[in-house]
Amino acid sequence: MNSSLLNELVGEWRIFRQFPNRTAENTATIDWVLDHHWLRIAMKDVAVPSRYEAHVYITRMVSDGTYSIHWLDTFGGTLPESLGTGIEADDSIVFSWRDEDGELRNTFAFDRNSGTWTSTIEQTGPDGSWSLFCTDTYHRVP
Repeated sequence: MNSSLLNELVGEWRIFRQFPNRTAENTATIDWVLDHHWLRIAMKDVAVPSRYEAHVYITRMVSDGTYSIHWLDTFGGTLPESLGTGIEADDSIVFSWRDEDGELRNTFAFDRNSGTWTSTIEQTGPDGSWSLFCTDTYHRVP
């Protein structure tokens, strides 16, 4: 798979997570796997012992250029859907999920000037209004 935007994610990262009522810090190793068809994000909380870990797999669909994302984490089985779909626009990819509880949107945006990424996760409530779940800021580890 060829995605110059996703190539900018490859490497080692520190992720600073801002939730509405707390903060967290993670590390991530991001690399291409399975013959360069999937970008793997291996994310882990820096707390000892770790309280959160996720493996995220992203690919670009050959058929139409959209993206597919599989988000697997230590919460396991809490969401009926781990598969989202995404559309690239400028230097971002907006992924979305929908289930019986509403919608979830995760926007990965690359800032070429600073070399950082932001991942903004939003969700809908029972009334359909959007609220912020968290904002992750990725800083490359030298």
